[in-house]
Amino acid sequence: DCETYTELEDVILEINDFVDAIVVEGVRDKAALEGLGVTKEIVTCASKPDTWFVDYLRSRHKRVTILTDYDEAGKKFNKKLTARLEHVGIKVENQYRGRIGRILGLRGMRDIESVNSLKKRLI
Repeated sequence: DCETYTELEDVILEINDFVDAIVVEGVRDKAALEGLGVTKEIVTCASKPDTWFVDYLRSRHKRVTILTDYDEAGKKFNKKLTARLEHVGIKVENQYRGRIGRILGLRGMRDIESVNSLKKRLI
Protein backbone atom coordinates (compact mmCIF):
# COMPACT_ATOMS: atom_id res chain seq x y z
CA ASP A 1 0.00 0.00 0.00
CA CYS A 2 2.81 2.39 0.86
CA GLU A 3 4.56 1.74 -2.46
CA THR A 4 1.31 2.33 -4.35
CA TYR A 5 0.71 5.60 -2.55
CA THR A 6 4.27 6.75 -3.25
CA GLU A 7 3.87 5.92 -6.96
CA LEU A 8 0.67 7.95 -7.07
CA GLU A 9 2.33 10.89 -5.32
CA ASP A 10 5.12 10.82 -7.94
CA VAL A 11 2.59 11.05 -10.78
CA ILE A 12 0.80 13.88 -8.96
CA LEU A 13 4.06 15.83 -8.74
CA GLU A 14 4.36 15.61 -12.53
CA ILE A 15 0.74 16.60 -13.00
CA ASN A 16 1.30 19.66 -10.81
CA ASP A 17 4.20 20.65 -13.08
CA PHE A 18 2.64 19.98 -16.49
CA VAL A 19 -1.11 20.61 -16.50
CA ASP A 20 -3.30 23.57 -15.62
CA ALA A 21 -6.29 21.61 -14.30
CA ILE A 22 -7.65 18.13 -13.63
CA VAL A 23 -11.17 17.05 -14.56
CA VAL A 24 -12.83 14.44 -12.32
CA GLU A 25 -16.35 13.06 -12.01
CA GLY A 26 -17.23 13.93 -8.42
CA VAL A 27 -16.36 15.53 -5.11
CA ARG A 28 -14.90 12.32 -3.62
CA ASP A 29 -12.47 12.11 -6.54
CA LYS A 30 -11.56 15.75 -5.95
CA ALA A 31 -10.97 15.12 -2.23
CA ALA A 32 -8.78 12.10 -2.98
CA LEU A 33 -6.57 14.13 -5.33
CA GLU A 34 -6.33 17.02 -2.88
CA GLY A 35 -5.20 14.48 -0.27
CA LEU A 36 -2.47 13.31 -2.65
CA GLY A 37 -1.17 16.87 -2.96
CA VAL A 38 -2.69 18.22 -6.18
CA THR A 39 -2.10 21.97 -6.33
CA LYS A 40 -3.83 22.64 -9.65
CA GLU A 41 -7.52 23.38 -10.05
CA ILE A 42 -9.67 20.25 -9.86
CA VAL A 43 -12.89 20.64 -11.82
CA THR A 44 -15.79 18.25 -11.30
CA CYS A 45 -17.98 17.19 -14.18
CA ALA A 46 -20.38 14.52 -12.94
CA SER A 47 -22.80 14.88 -15.82
CA LYS A 48 -22.65 15.41 -19.55
CA PRO A 49 -20.06 18.10 -20.37
CA ASP A 50 -22.28 20.96 -21.49
CA THR A 51 -21.20 24.06 -23.37
CA TRP A 52 -20.78 26.07 -20.17
CA PHE A 53 -18.32 23.51 -18.78
CA VAL A 54 -16.23 23.43 -21.95
CA ASP A 55 -16.26 27.25 -22.16
CA TYR A 56 -15.18 27.49 -18.52
CA LEU A 57 -12.17 25.26 -19.13
CA ARG A 58 -11.27 26.98 -22.41
CA SER A 59 -11.32 30.42 -20.77
CA ARG A 60 -8.93 29.39 -17.99
CA HIS A 61 -6.78 26.44 -19.05
CA LYS A 62 -4.63 25.34 -21.99
CA ARG A 63 -3.55 21.89 -20.74
CA VAL A 64 -5.66 19.46 -18.66
CA THR A 65 -5.82 15.82 -17.70
CA ILE A 66 -9.05 13.88 -17.27
CA LEU A 67 -9.23 11.36 -14.43
CA THR A 68 -12.62 9.73 -14.80
CA ASP A 69 -13.34 6.23 -13.46
CA TYR A 70 -11.64 3.28 -15.11
CA ASP A 71 -14.85 1.41 -15.92
CA GLU A 72 -16.50 1.40 -19.36
CA ALA A 73 -18.65 4.45 -18.61
CA GLY A 74 -15.62 6.40 -17.40
CA LYS A 75 -13.58 5.45 -20.44
CA LYS A 76 -16.40 6.47 -22.76
CA PHE A 77 -16.87 9.77 -20.93
CA ASN A 78 -13.12 10.44 -21.08
CA LYS A 79 -13.04 9.83 -24.83
CA LYS A 80 -16.01 12.12 -25.50
CA LEU A 81 -14.72 14.90 -23.24
CA THR A 82 -11.22 14.67 -24.71
CA ALA A 83 -12.63 15.16 -28.21
CA ARG A 84 -14.72 18.16 -27.12
CA LEU A 85 -11.85 19.84 -25.29
CA GLU A 86 -9.30 19.27 -28.04
CA HIS A 87 -11.82 20.61 -30.57
CA VAL A 88 -11.75 23.97 -28.73
CA GLY A 89 -7.96 24.02 -28.44
CA ILE A 90 -7.34 22.51 -25.00
CA LYS A 91 -4.52 19.97 -24.89
CA VAL A 92 -5.58 16.84 -22.99
CA GLU A 93 -2.67 15.00 -21.39
CA ASN A 94 -3.93 11.39 -21.33
CA GLN A 95 -0.65 9.80 -20.24
CA TYR A 96 -1.42 10.67 -16.61
CA ARG A 97 -4.79 8.93 -16.78
CA GLY A 98 -3.02 5.86 -18.16
CA ARG A 99 -0.29 5.84 -15.54
CA ILE A 100 -2.67 6.31 -12.61
CA GLY A 101 -4.99 3.68 -14.08
CA ARG A 102 -2.16 1.14 -14.22
CA ILE A 103 -1.12 1.86 -10.62
CA LEU A 104 -4.68 1.55 -9.32
CA GLY A 105 -5.57 -1.39 -11.56
CA LEU A 106 -2.72 -3.51 -10.21
CA ARG A 107 -4.35 -3.11 -6.78
CA GLY A 108 -7.87 -3.83 -8.01
CA MET A 109 -9.03 -0.20 -7.82
CA ARG A 110 -11.12 1.29 -10.61
CA ASP A 111 -11.62 4.90 -9.55
CA ILE A 112 -9.75 7.88 -8.13
CA GLU A 113 -11.77 7.98 -4.93
CA SER A 114 -10.28 4.57 -4.00
CA VAL A 115 -7.16 6.50 -3.04
CA ASN A 116 -9.04 7.63 0.09
CA SER A 117 -9.36 4.06 1.37
CA LEU A 118 -5.73 3.37 0.46
CA LYS A 119 -4.64 6.39 2.50
CA LYS A 120 -6.77 5.31 5.48
CA ARG A 121 -5.08 1.90 5.47
CA LEU A 122 -1.69 3.61 5.68
CA ILE A 123 -2.63 5.80 8.64
